[in-house]
Amino acid sequence: MSAEAVLATDGLRCASCAYAVERLGRKIAGVEEVRVDAATGTIRVTYDGDPASLRKISDIVARLGHSTYAI
Repeated sequence: MSAEAVLATDGLRCASCAYAVERLGRKIAGVEEVRVDAATGTIRVTYDGDPASLRKISDIVARLGHSTYAI
């Protein structure tokens, strides 16, 4: 069963960073969909419900110099 989470970022507004998060996020086992809204700084993730999948998305965002938090 799929779960959905919305993460907020501390300023992920760059279109190329948003694309990188979406592209790399989809490669994570258990992640079905990653949609970044650079205008609002939010990331919507459809995944298998394993918290480790969300941590991996947060790790990708951290490598780009930003942080995430659940909303």
